[in-house]
Amino acid sequence: MDVGLKRELERKVRAGERLTREDGIALYESDDLAWLGALAHGVRTARHGDVAYFHGAEAGGGAVLGFGGWRERAANVDAMLRLREEWDGREQAVVLAGDRSLSGLEVLKTYAVARLLLDGVPHLKVLRETYGDRTAQLALQHGADEVEGPAGDEVVELLQDAGFRPVQHDGAYTVVREFDGPDPARRDQPQAMRL
Repeated sequence: MDVGLKRELERKVRAGERLTREDGIALYESDDLAWLGALAHGVRTARHGDVAYFHGAEAGGGAVLGFGGWRERAANVDAMLRLREEWDGREQAVVLAGDRSLSGLEVLKTYAVARLLLDGVPHLKVLRETYGDRTAQLALQHGADEVEGPAGDEVVELLQDAGFRPVQHDGAYTVVREFDGPDPARRDQPQAMRL
């Protein structure tokens, strides 16, 4: 992606402008995952701060958006835009559901693009059981703000180790319990991410 297009996309995102289909495809085609992730994380942080959510039950609901690998980027963008059109402002959360064969790069890129395109949907969930703990933690740095999977001390530590303050919610996104943020002592020492 050339520098001019990158700057234009950054400008649109920072100005809160809706991205187009062409913008979404260009984001998918970017080879710079660090840039794309930072752009999506900025949007995520502006909306949710240092909070990462989880539901107290096994499944928290939300619209489900299936996606394929990078070769299906146009179809992925079209599906996101359809969901944006149909559910804009009415759906609390979107669960991205790709298959387990996708690479971590494909999953993270899809979360970043979804966060940037689905601007009217407050919550973007990552399925811990599908992608595993490491990818779930990284997805939180690429636009996701919620981890779906079994609740408990393990998920609280997972979110803290990813650098977030865990918040448990109910089905209506009412806060049930707030937890302490990351422990700086643990952050100073590299922690093994659970598999």
